Amino acid sequence: MKNQRKSSTGIMRKYYQLILIVICLISVVTLLIYRHEYYRLRYVLEVLNFFGKPGLSEIEFCGPGFNATMLSEILKNSSMEIRETPPLFQQIDENFYAYTSFLKSYQKYNKLTPSDVHNIDTIVIGKAQSEPSFRCNIWFDNNNKPKAGKFSYRAITEPVGEFRVYVFQCSLNKNLGKPKGVSFYVNDYNINPIHAPINRLIAVNTKRKVRESSSVKFVNNIVPAICVIPNQVPMVTRDNFIEFLVFHHMMGFDYFTIYDSMISEDIIRRLNLIPSDITQWKIQFFPLNFPFVFAKSYEVVRSAIELDCLFRHFRLDKEDLEKVSHVVTLSWDEFLVPRVYSNVKAIIDDLDPTRKVHSFEVKPLLFCLNQNDDDNTNIAYPDIMKKTHYYIIPNQQIKSLHMRNLDAMKTFDDILNLNSSRIIPLETLGAHKYTECRDPKTYQPESYNEEQMQGFKHRMEGAMLSFAESLNSNKMYRLYRAGQIWEKTPSDEKDL
Repeated sequence: MKNQRKSSTGIMRKYYQLILIVICLISVVTLLIYRHEYYRLRYVLEVLNFFGKPGLSEIEFCGPGFNATMLSEILKNSSMEIRETPPLFQQIDENFYAYTSFLKSYQKYNKLTPSDVHNIDTIVIGKAQSEPSFRCNIWFDNNNKPKAGKFSYRAITEPVGEFRVYVFQCSLNKNLGKPKGVSFYVNDYNINPIHAPINRLIAVNTKRKVRESSSVKFVNNIVPAICVIPNQVPMVTRDNFIEFLVFHHMMGFDYFTIYDSMISEDIIRRLNLIPSDITQWKIQFFPLNFPFVFAKSYEVVRSAIELDCLFRHFRLDKEDLEKVSHVVTLSWDEFLVPRVYSNVKAIIDDLDPTRKVHSFEVKPLLFCLNQNDDDNTNIAYPDIMKKTHYYIIPNQQIKSLHMRNLDAMKTFDDILNLNSSRIIPLETLGAHKYTECRDPKTYQPESYNEEQMQGFKHRMEGAMLSFAESLNSNKMYRLYRAGQIWEKTPSDEKDL
């Protein structure tokens, strides 16, 4: 009996041990799951705390009939960092597309003339061979019925292919309150003007207080800005995106206005909410829709964006707020590279100490990304630092860039009269364009091969290489390369 009792006791003890082991295993697994979920939750809370709540997944293409006011409200209610009325192409008729509209000097100055109290300028792209013949309406606060205005227009650019840039003007010589929108419609009484798309107005001033000049030169009163547009092939990688921003910040640019719908909301949110002591820049994003064939209309759309950029930066007086003094429009593959100077601000300060030059012209240089890397460059350098020869390729047309001086423009209308520019010598500053070189006359997705490249004239230019160490040691760039801004995975193709 005693043996049986001992045997049953031993079996029970083993069952107890087994149960305890199972419970222990379950507890360990539960603890691991809890720990994993805890860290996931903490990560999400940290992301929400740092990056804000989720909003729109991305800015989709908006057709020409999409209402700009509607888009503005959508963006204001999302997490997108868009604080102003975004520009948007809207169709007026089959030949003309309105872009942005600017209300000039509404009750800003006490001495307004009785005529043209309401004066609205609208940037328009249209067919060069079509004569604009429209009527216009001005819309007011708390009034669902518009007032007819006086229509006039002005051609701003020469024809580029079949298109050109215009400024449509709509004016009213009675002060009926603050206007909110403008619409254009065909001069045909059989068409109901109520159905015409409405452009929301952006308030601007007709004058700009210029800083007082001094016999002593100060670089600090130069506040340059870049308006960024897509490349002709409208895609940009994360590497190119960060390199562009960091490099030009090194060159003295703190203000960036980006017109590009191919950049995701995640990129926008991350960059705008990184602590300012790291970036020290201010970025404004606007969506960009193309109601035309992109390749055929690229130059004319670029001209319209440049005009929109100038209008926006002119719109506040210096006495109201520190605003931009110089503006240049660049695509993601274009870089302003000094030769002797350390940055672009120093060049402006030296060439124009009294800030009287309205416009600077910068000569472009073509750097082919399909050229061989310079043997003397570090393998860790970005691709733009490894390409040290610029090429002269037949039939490859690259237009000069222009840096506009808003401080030299006393009135808003001076923006429309920039007919001459002072050329900055290539020995001082160059506009480097880094792109895959292809035959511009044929549809050829492949780049030139090594044998073809050797047949083109080229010249050594190592100005960009001199900034390689400064770029690599930049705090923002090092954070990006270390994967602290975006997590990098083996399958990450780094597209925005």
